[in-house]
Amino acid sequence: MSKSFSGKEHPAPNSKAVFFCYALPGRNPGQISTDDGAESEEWSIDAGLVQWYLYDLATEKIAEDAIAIWDFIRCGPDTPRHCAVEKETLSQIRKKVDKYIKDTYLKKVQAPQGVKPTLKAWMELS
Repeated sequence: MSKSFSGKEHPAPNSKAVFFCYALPGRNPGQISTDDGAESEEWSIDAGLVQWYLYDLATEKIAEDAIAIWDFIRCGPDTPRHCAVEKETLSQIRKKVDKYIKDTYLKKVQAPQGVKPTLKAWMELS
């Protein structure tokens, strides 16, 4: 599945945030053998979980509470698309969230080097 991007007005006036939905990798049950005879754990997105993140541009803080985030991103088919944040800024924010995931989730689960999350969707709120 390819990632999708959209935008809508932030529910609070003069506020900006970016929502991200990531599929986080997890350990598959069992072991797999490598070429040298050693065994290593297999990781996949299917064995992991999905996590929402909301990056607030003013505070530079990242929230993970899906229930609170839902209030920001909720919209319907008739919600007008609204994008005002520059692409360079969005790219920098995505890198910050990627680093946050690496420093929190991936370290917590002790994911081996090379195991990465997959961005599924993101939404600008401005």
